Amino acid sequence: MDMVEIVSLGAQFFNQSPANTQAVDENNIFSAISHLLGGNDQAQNVNLQTVIKTLNQADLSNIANSWLSNEVNANISAANITTIFSTERLATFATELKIPEQDVILGLQDALPTMIDQASPGGDIDHNLLIQPSGEIHSIDDLMDINNLKSFASTFFGKK
Repeated sequence: MDMVEIVSLGAQFFNQSPANTQAVDENNIFSAISHLLGGNDQAQNVNLQTVIKTLNQADLSNIANSWLSNEVNANISAANITTIFSTERLATFATELKIPEQDVILGLQDALPTMIDQASPGGDIDHNLLIQPSGEIHSIDDLMDINNLKSFASTFFGKK
């Protein structure tokens, strides 16, 4: 599954959530989710890693781990959605869709777990989908990425 399919699935789950999205076109939801996650209208540069990183930093790694594993996805509260995304970003997202912020949160509660779950088939993170900025080393797999390897080497040997 590629990022376009993942964001499409997220838009579908957002649209089918308890949120009042009757007047919102699913293509607009697709674009808005892409923008919320740092991407463009075609879901290029969408960064799901930021969501996982934010959950982990907020001591919500149990939620992130459930989404990344083969287990049942843990629910995420409205308060936790506002932990992941700033009030300003959620307001922009709501404005883009022309729906109230509480509906945005309801939709994201359904969309995010599904998207991240699909980006980690079989419980293994697809690093091509969960974009990780170059230079951040969190595991041996990250070290094997050529950009991270170059960054690590330059740091280790003091050269750029």
